[in-house]
Amino acid sequence: MADNMPPIIKMEDVNFWYNLGKPYELQALKNVNVEIKRGEYVAFFGPSGSGKTSILYLIAGIEPSQKGRIMINGRDIGKFNKKELAVYRQIGVGIIFQQFNLIPTLSVLNNVALPMTFLGIDIKTREKEAMKLLERLSIADLAPRLPHELSGGQQQRVGIARALANNPPIIIADEPLGNLDSENSKKVLAFLKELNEKDNRTIVMVTHEAWSLKDVRRIFYLRDGGVTKTEETTPQTVKESVSKELFGYMGKQMTPIENLSVAVSHLIMRGFSAEEASRFQFYLAQRLNQRIGVYEFKAILDKPFSQGGIGLWKQKATKVSQQVEDIISQRKQIDDIFQELQTNPEAPLASEVINVRQWLLKDYRGEVNELQAMRMDELLNERMRNIITPENFAKALSLPKSQFGVGLAIHTGQAMTEKLDLALEQQSLPKE
Repeated sequence: MADNMPPIIKMEDVNFWYNLGKPYELQALKNVNVEIKRGEYVAFFGPSGSGKTSILYLIAGIEPSQKGRIMINGRDIGKFNKKELAVYRQIGVGIIFQQFNLIPTLSVLNNVALPMTFLGIDIKTREKEAMKLLERLSIADLAPRLPHELSGGQQQRVGIARALANNPPIIIADEPLGNLDSENSKKVLAFLKELNEKDNRTIVMVTHEAWSLKDVRRIFYLRDGGVTKTEETTPQTVKESVSKELFGYMGKQMTPIENLSVAVSHLIMRGFSAEEASRFQFYLAQRLNQRIGVYEFKAILDKPFSQGGIGLWKQKATKVSQQVEDIISQRKQIDDIFQELQTNPEAPLASEVINVRQWLLKDYRGEVNELQAMRMDELLNERMRNIITPENFAKALSLPKSQFGVGLAIHTGQAMTEKLDLALEQQSLPKE
């Protein structure tokens, strides 16, 4: 690749905020300067919340740059009118999503042909070209099926075919392996390599998984919204260079509130993408620090991800908000208990223990008899005084009643232990 070749993508001093001007604004990108040449295979690599997905949204024209310029083939896409921007999104760039984003009511063939519809291509040509793409990806036999009839790996290959529908020169892959098993991940990586080497397409991938970088030739390392380093790699050097960078990430110290945000996120946001979980952690920290209120937090949960929210549907946003407020309320009660124990280590905790037990059992669908409740209270009393470890607490919850345990299912005992530990974290929250 000639060094004098002009970049197909150029970002100049790009800054980007979500909820700009509000008390809970989030600066996702800080003074990003990047050049990507035509036919390169590059990756943006960094921990959750480093700004990887935001960069892709800006390159794809989904979000506008609030400060700085994004040049595609020498043109500033920030100056595109609505029609020019729509054309760019249709033929200039193809996006492979982590969540597949297939339309559930359309067949595989029609999902792939859909982008051609917006260009006014007739139905016969659309179906013919869509079938060619399905054949290239070895899934032509799936053409009449609906998305729910496919495996995750099959859905992702359909998503790749759709991204190629209008023959874009730039392919953006947003955590493309996030929902795939190892076998399907290898197939996707092999096809991305083929698109780069045989088709000479520019591939821009974002990932937090080091092993997926083996075919990438240049890595932009991100941290806290900025590019910290750019490095050219080979299959022989990529592992060592990424390992060094990961070691640096591990050295970053988090505050107690940040630690709590991560713990709550792991409990509540299982099954969500790394970027969704990371943004949830940021706004949860704002809520825990009392920088935003209950209703603002709930609105952020419901707001689309591309607009700076988390992208939960309204019912889910309400449920998650209630879970968070529940944890905040319980932590404050337990904080009062800890203060009492510091003054009087032998203070009786009968009523307090009952309240905590009722809180843990609130969402439990089974029945707990009087003997089980008594044993659970004994365990809670010891756990709150730090006499037993979380591991032993979980084990005792799951032990059979005949062995003086509570007799809960193993996964139930573990879930209750995790929930309790969030409340027992001995770090006071800011007062309302």
